[in-house]
Amino acid sequence: MRPHLFCVFNNSVTKAIRRSLTLALMHIVLVMLVLQAPQLACAQTATDEYTVKAAFLFHFAQFVDWPSDAFNSGDQSLNLCIFDDEPHRQELQSALEGKRIGARVVHVRLLHQTQHVQGCSILFIGQDEGRRQTAALRNLRGQPVLTVGESDNFISEGGIIRLYLVQDRIRFDINVGAADSSHLEISSRLLLLASSVTLGDQAKGGQ
Repeated sequence: MRPHLFCVFNNSVTKAIRRSLTLALMHIVLVMLVLQAPQLACAQTATDEYTVKAAFLFHFAQFVDWPSDAFNSGDQSLNLCIFDDEPHRQELQSALEGKRIGARVVHVRLLHQTQHVQGCSILFIGQDEGRRQTAALRNLRGQPVLTVGESDNFISEGGIIRLYLVQDRIRFDINVGAADSSHLEISSRLLLLASSVTLGDQAKGGQ
């Protein structure tokens, strides 16, 4: 039995090491997007901007842990939801559909109205979705859904991550209080790269 137990232990350690290395690599890529690669992080056109934002969305998902009951048993999908009239849905779909995050496969779902947000793992709300944003964030309160948006009041309305441009460079803020309320755990590596981190009603500056 001892060799068998040793193999189990060794496999467990190997998996942990591989996961740590994968997260470290993803962290390096995200650092490059945020700080070190102006040809990637700077948005020259709207298409460039949303292709880069798609990369941010992908890497955000790498650094968020959902509760085990957030997914249907046997379903290996991670559903990224956007509204069907989002002007940049094509860029987001092209960049993200079919991508793998661990054992899960990203599928982009187009939503017709706010009550259909159930079943989403990530919800992206564009800049011009003020009316839908308020309703969607209210409906998702306490649900294990990573909300990512662009409006100035996204964090104050209870959104989790806000993407925005500063001198043509993409930055992001994180609302840890909203993440905690949604039972999502955000990696400290991602928090370190945020421009600001909101803890309840307080905010700390990041990058």
